[in-house]
Formats: sequence, structure tokens, C-alpha cells
Amino acid sequence: MHDLSLMTESARIWFFIGLGVIGVAYLLSLYFVLMYILKVGRIRKATSKNNIHVLYCDAAYFKGKGKRKNQEDSLYISPISEAAHNGIIFAVSDGMGGLSDGQVISRYVTERLAEEYPYSFEDTESNAAVIRKISDEVYEKYRLGGGATLAMIHIYANAMNFYSLGDSNIILVRKGTATVLNPKQNYISFLVKKYASAGDNTHEAYINKSSKGLMDFVGNLNSKPIRTRSPIRLMEDDVIIICSDGVTDAIPVVTVPRYTDGAATAIAEKLKLRIRSAKRKRQDNYTAIVIKMDSSIF
Repeated sequence: MHDLSLMTESARIWFFIGLGVIGVAYLLSLYFVLMYILKVGRIRKATSKNNIHVLYCDAAYFKGKGKRKNQEDSLYISPISEAAHNGIIFAVSDGMGGLSDGQVISRYVTERLAEEYPYSFEDTESNAAVIRKISDEVYEKYRLGGGATLAMIHIYANAMNFYSLGDSNIILVRKGTATVLNPKQNYISFLVKKYASAGDNTHEAYINKSSKGLMDFVGNLNSKPIRTRSPIRLMEDDVIIICSDGVTDAIPVVTVPRYTDGAATAIAEKLKLRIRSAKRKRQDNYTAIVIKMDSSIF
């Protein structure tokens, strides 16, 4: 009887210990559920403006080396933690082939962009002035002996501004159609306008040996960055691709929408595979940032 009493008491103790463990586990799970709900609430509150649900940037990037000796592209993505207050900057800079220190200059450009963050979304003129200042700094050191391109976007509250110098691309894919937003600042663009305005055949522009030479770039004195005058409204499932010309040399822009299904990482992988499979004999280095506008981060 004594042994039975001890066993009963022991069972009672373990029963209450079990209840206590279950209770603690329940409270912990409740705590984490509440924290999750509060986190989602804070995110949505911080990224909502005028009671409009703000889309999220699902972003990925890829880089690859072509036939050049060095990979001369650099990229910059501003801190995601600052997105609710200052928006997100995405930028690609391509060191100019054939000139000295292309890799060094493109990295300098992206590092200086990072140093100047945050940027005002409304004051595009001041942001363009920052880019011009960086360009002048490169000019002071290289005196046109080196340079880089720049393609940069600023996304904030379902809207986008862009800035560019040179011939890197900013592509918007919407509802199956790809549009290059920024005109190239190269000699071919100048020749096309010249021949077209005179009513002549523009074919001569494309076979001109100097056609790919840049008219403006980072490293030119008093450069003139192309910029949006008013923001572009973004929509769910829009895909924005910021890339060096090594990407569009291998993938015609009109075919880009074929690769834009799925999340940003999937799109990046498909584009990179397409460039590799092209096996172009004179493939340039390539870098791209892919952003897909999504209604939820979960």
C-alpha cells in the first residue's frame, strides 16, 4: 500500500509537470503568433500611404563574365530596412570597355551612390545633380581616359523614378510587353535622329563603326543624366530589369517577357541561362537586377 501511495503521488506530480509544460508551450506559441500578427501590421502600416496598399519589391540579381578579361560591372541596392521611409535604390554601373580602370570606376560609382543615400523621391533634379557630381569626380581623376555607365531606379509607394547615363538599360515588362524606359546616350541614337530628321534611311547609323561610342557617361565633365520628370506608377506583377548592355546584346528586348514568369529569383535564373546558352563569340560582361512588384511579402 505504501508503494502504491508513492506511485500515485509520483504520477500526480508528473501529471502537473506535464500540464505546466503544455501551458508554457501554449503561451509561447500564443506569444509568437501575436508577434507575427503585430509584425505584419507594422510592416503594412509602415508601407501604406493614403490608405493604399503598397506593393513590395521582390528582387534578385545575377552577374556573369563574358569574353573580357575582367568583370567590370558593379551594382548597388539600398538597405531594404529603409524602404518604408526612403524607398529603395537599385543601380547597375558598367565600366566602359577599352578604357582604363573600368572595374574600379564602376565600383566607385556604386560606392558613392551608397554614400549619398538616402535620396529624395520628389526632388529628381537634386538626385541628378548628385550623379553629375560623381561623374565630375571621375572626370577629375581620369580626364576622359576612363568611365562607366549608370542605370538607376528609385521605387517608393507604388511609383518609380529613374536616372541613367550611357547605354545600360532600364526595362519595364508589363502585361507581356517589354519597354526600354531610358534612351541610350550613344552615337547611334544621335545618327538615327540625324538621318530620320533629314528623311534619309537610318540603316547607315547602324553600320557606322563609331555607332556604339557613348555621347555621355559617368566620367564626362558636366554630364547630363536622363531622369524622369514625373514618377511612373507601378502595378502588381510589373517586372523591372536594370542591366548592362551585355544582357540585351544576348537577349532581344522584345523577347524578354518570355522569361518573366514566377518570382524574381526564377526570372534572374532564366535570363542568366538564356545568355549562357546564346554562346555569343563576343559576349560582353553582364549584370542585371530583377524586381517584381508583388502584393505580399508572405
